[in-house]
Amino acid sequence: MLWRRTSKEIVHPAFWPVIVRQKQSPMLKRLLPIVFILLLALALRAYRLTEIPPGLTHDEANHGREAIDILDGVLRYYFPLNYGSEPIYSYVVAGSMALFGEGLFALRLVNIIFGLAAIAATAVWGKQAFDRFTALLTAALMAVSFWPLASSREALRAGMLPFFMVVAVWFFWQIVFPKSQAEQSAIDTEVATTSPRDRKRVGLLVLGFALSIVLTFHIYLAARVAWLLFPAFLLYLAVVHRRTFFRSWRPVTTGLVLAGLLVIPMFVYLANNPQSQTRLSMLGSTLQQVKAWNLGPVIKNMTEASLAFVWPGYGDQFLAYNIPGRPVFDVITAVFFILGILISLWRWKRPAYAFLLLWFAIGIIPSLVTGPTANTTRNLAALPAVYMLPAVGFVTGVRLLAQRLNLPSRNLLVTGAIVWLLFTMLITTRDYFVRWGDSVEVRGAYQHTLVEELAYLDEVQMPASSTIISTVYPGPAHDASLAQLLAGSRARQLRWVDARFAMILPDDPQPRAIIPASTPHHPAFNNFLQIEDNIALRFNDLDPEFTVFALDTSSLPANSQQIPLADFGGAVHLLQAEWLLPQVSPGETAELLTVWQVIDPAKVGPIHPPAYTTDTVFFTHVLSQEEDILAQRDALDAPSWSWQTGDKILQVHQVSIPVDISPGIYQVVVGIYDGQTGRRLPISGDNDRMKKEMVQVPPLQVAQS
Repeated sequence: MLWRRTSKEIVHPAFWPVIVRQKQSPMLKRLLPIVFILLLALALRAYRLTEIPPGLTHDEANHGREAIDILDGVLRYYFPLNYGSEPIYSYVVAGSMALFGEGLFALRLVNIIFGLAAIAATAVWGKQAFDRFTALLTAALMAVSFWPLASSREALRAGMLPFFMVVAVWFFWQIVFPKSQAEQSAIDTEVATTSPRDRKRVGLLVLGFALSIVLTFHIYLAARVAWLLFPAFLLYLAVVHRRTFFRSWRPVTTGLVLAGLLVIPMFVYLANNPQSQTRLSMLGSTLQQVKAWNLGPVIKNMTEASLAFVWPGYGDQFLAYNIPGRPVFDVITAVFFILGILISLWRWKRPAYAFLLLWFAIGIIPSLVTGPTANTTRNLAALPAVYMLPAVGFVTGVRLLAQRLNLPSRNLLVTGAIVWLLFTMLITTRDYFVRWGDSVEVRGAYQHTLVEELAYLDEVQMPASSTIISTVYPGPAHDASLAQLLAGSRARQLRWVDARFAMILPDDPQPRAIIPASTPHHPAFNNFLQIEDNIALRFNDLDPEFTVFALDTSSLPANSQQIPLADFGGAVHLLQAEWLLPQVSPGETAELLTVWQVIDPAKVGPIHPPAYTTDTVFFTHVLSQEEDILAQRDALDAPSWSWQTGDKILQVHQVSIPVDISPGIYQVVVGIYDGQTGRRLPISGDNDRMKKEMVQVPPLQVAQS
């Protein structure tokens, strides 16, 4: 029989599992709180994931579209949609879609995973920098608070930033405050020599630190400021803690230099492809004001961005991310947040408190420059520090109170934390799932009507190739991206219009048009539309209903079936042009209806980023006798990127007539040009320069007012 000797007794092998469980129980006990916190966070983040928010913003849809393109083999270093976006998020989403299928669930799942990882990583660092209770309280706050919950359920690349920022902080902290016995001895005795094993460990930490910073740069624009946290803290150490500085500045600097070298390719690419990053130009006005020493607007932005954390009415005004004006913190958390800042300032000579203040201050620089609007996205690099500050304020305040009252601090901490967290969770669930997620405005911002239209199209199995969808945003990088994510490859066959001004008549046997209440069709299209179905949504929605129409191409004017008025480059024929009213008065709006037929959409114009589609524009010019332009209208509300051969395009050109124009008959010309280059599409078979680029249509008669 086998026996095993322990330190004090001999135990039969049958009892070994009991001993193992007893040895493991302390570790399990330590892990249970963070496991519970993560499960609670997961429950809040997964609840009705594809229903709240009730659709997609265009930024989210474009990320989904980029991921689908990746799965189709379109690989890019930097993505041009969303005014230019860093690549990592879209590639991770592509991996999620490869596992779970193309759709909203796979798109939103990514930030849930990274949101949970950020909570866990923050707890790990918080325990090292402060204490276990502070770390767990911070994790719990991140689990149940509005801002972390919302950012984890949004399909935006910035949602990955808190995790990678915490990882960079963790590596940095291990370098500056090592915990191995040899390195701790070196700190205490100021001995710089370490063993080969310790040097290898430091080298791995430096590599991890550098790579973490590089990853943040490839996630979101705010990372270009957030990395300043590390040299700023080194400067602090050089002034306050010289021993630590002299021991750690070399490996930290090595990591920063390595990170700088590794991000050079991204900046070289952006320098050679400036169109890939147009969002940066949005900061131009603010930076110009600073250069001109006009600090008033910047000070106003800084004040409002600071108040956005605690004061109602100053929170993020962007409806898609927040209840407009709702501050980051509820009233209780706001008090502890302010207390945490004051305590950190009081204890600024302690490295952890100084680092926390620097992390918060540097992480919110983007919103200090631009103001509170959309600060819930721009400040995400600071999110872990933002929630550790109220935890520090609470823990320190309760311990001081317990000491003053001569009470056990543990009971006060646990009881107070539970009450506080329950209050915060109740406020969060009410505000996020009811006040915000179910509001009429959010349903509109997340294109809920289009979601319902696509679901209807799928339910009745309406052929996409013969379906026109009317929307306020018919551009290629807007509602079309949302449709591609929700309807898959079928969405690429849809045509898109704004029915208030345009309509497409496909060359199909049974074409249909889906028109919501927000874009009622122009009366000029009445003869072509026959109601088939009417779908009611919520009565108080911005779009309370949408209507399905059958299209009747036989009602086109007789003239439009004859020889075309002009052939534009073999791409489009102008079939008909007529004024909807025979005459107008000065100051009124004249409406010209033109009918076009698509011959070859590939010849319409060049392909342009960011959506890599054509950008065709129709123009209408009212000319004087000297052929000067008196009035004009440049528009195309049935975008050319969705055209198919045989389609007939109906466009209403609304031309505002000047109030000082003299009564009379005025020559009118129409033509086509490329929206990016301004280059006009030539008319085939005409050598006259002017006639080669535009064609005369019926003149405009202006009557006496």
